Amino acid sequence: MNPLKQFLKLHRLELQARACVDRSSAQKLIRKAEKAKQKLDGSRCR
Repeated sequence: MNPLKQFLKLHRLELQARACVDRSSAQKLIRKAEKAKQKLDGSRCR
């Protein structure tokens, strides 16, 4: 996937995390951020 797109996705997740109010939604955001970070790191290694 496009690295720019993954970076923007991480940025959006960060903004959502700042507004997060409960633990379950925070955990969902963390999982999504980890997945996007893995994709971003994987695209840099190639």
